[in-house]
Amino acid sequence: MRLSVDNINNGSPYWVIQLDDLTFRFVTKNGIVYRVGFYKDPYFLGSKAYHFFIANENDAFAPKDADVFRVITRVLEEFFRQDASVMLYICDPFDHREATRDSLYKRWFNGYSRRDELTLRAEAIDFDGYVVYTGMILRKDHPEYDSLIEKYDEFVKRANKLYRIQPK
Repeated sequence: MRLSVDNINNGSPYWVIQLDDLTFRFVTKNGIVYRVGFYKDPYFLGSKAYHFFIANENDAFAPKDADVFRVITRVLEEFFRQDASVMLYICDPFDHREATRDSLYKRWFNGYSRRDELTLRAEAIDFDGYVVYTGMILRKDHPEYDSLIEKYDEFVKRANKLYRIQPK
């Protein structure tokens, strides 16, 4: 899979550069450098699924900036333009803002003008008091839609028995 930076830049408020097939970088008006993109999930669904990530490369405080949300929307639109795209996310708990990250995914999804074409499955998995927020977004016309929903739901049910999580 290769995403088109030209499609992303068409309508993006910030200039986005492509680092590789699935990774992009942009700089905000506040000088914050973001790297966003996808990497294949080798376990959950094999080559059918990709994890999405957003990284603040400055590790600096990022003031609210609605244009960052617009860039992310352009990147996600380009991803879901692909035929059989499944996006997974896990909200990193390193700074105890995982619930906020989860709500941002849900806010993007609920505010997306073409959300009727997608399905969001989001769950909080409790590992003995340590909560991990996860989600899957896929197109409703995906050829394996029902199977993927079933696999995700089964994963959520069994995750806390399959993995041991050590809080940081």
